[in-house]
Amino acid sequence: MERVFTYIVDKHIDRRLAGARPSEWLKRAFENAPHLVVESEKEAGLPAGADYVAVIPSTMPLVTPSALAEVVREMERRAIAALEIGEGNIAAASAIKEGAAPKGILRTDAFLSVDRAENIAKIERALYRRNACISVQNGANIPDVDNVRIDFMSRVSYGATVSPFTVINASEIGEGAVIGPFSVIERSRVAAGAVVTQSVVQDSVVGKGATVGPFAYIRMGSAIGDKCRIGDFVEVKKSLIADGAKAAHLTYIGDAEIGLGTNVGCGTVFANYDGVEKHKTKVGDHVFIGANTNLVAPVTVGDGAYIAAATTVTRDVPENSFVIGRSRAEIKERKRKC
Repeated sequence: MERVFTYIVDKHIDRRLAGARPSEWLKRAFENAPHLVVESEKEAGLPAGADYVAVIPSTMPLVTPSALAEVVREMERRAIAALEIGEGNIAAASAIKEGAAPKGILRTDAFLSVDRAENIAKIERALYRRNACISVQNGANIPDVDNVRIDFMSRVSYGATVSPFTVINASEIGEGAVIGPFSVIERSRVAAGAVVTQSVVQDSVVGKGATVGPFAYIRMGSAIGDKCRIGDFVEVKKSLIADGAKAAHLTYIGDAEIGLGTNVGCGTVFANYDGVEKHKTKVGDHVFIGANTNLVAPVTVGDGAYIAAATTVTRDVPENSFVIGRSRAEIKERKRKC
């Protein structure tokens, strides 16, 4: 293969495609190939030892060294010394010395420009696919690389699985983790061996071996500990959940700290808002919270406490205590029958 030196002309385009500016995609693609980033085409010269020189504007983020190498092989086969490629050009060193003008125009998907609105979606799909393929090359399991969205800032580790219709933005997926389908992971870290199914995780951390979902929502700086269970229709907001704790279904946990091995029953609500300010709830280790419980913040529940189902907690609960607070049911005969 002939040696190609590439000048990347940075057009300073602010628009982000698949998580990065077009120039950032080009810099990544060419990081192991001879290249120089310049402000203008006028800075392009003829570097010593180069057989071909390519000038690529940052409006073409899909260009790669392998794409240019393919163009060079075709130029040599057809005895073409200089060629326009999209909005850029490539020329043999001899043609540059002689000042020869390009003899033809090559337009393929590799040289699509973001300057044309109709190309944007096609370019972005290709960039997402490229990232998915890079993850596969690094040992990830992605069965359908055309139907996942892994952006420029994300990293999917060896052995992790990303199922179709999953979106991963600015996030890190640990070894052996399983994500998706239909999950959204944004600005978050999912540790090794965790499973996130049909759920949203934003600005948060999911610990090793934890399970989230389906249909869970983790947000605003929450931290889910190792081997936790956050089940279906559970929302966690700005909360710390220690290792081994569980909230299996239909629960809202907001502005809370939950201790080791604690069980949060179905239908439990952490009532953190009094209409003016948000307040915190602290729940100790190995606490059992029964179904349909309301914890009205600010409140603290001590280690080992047991809260009976349908209880509303409005004051602190001592360690190893039993709490029950529900209205007595009265059964009366109906005066009118159906």
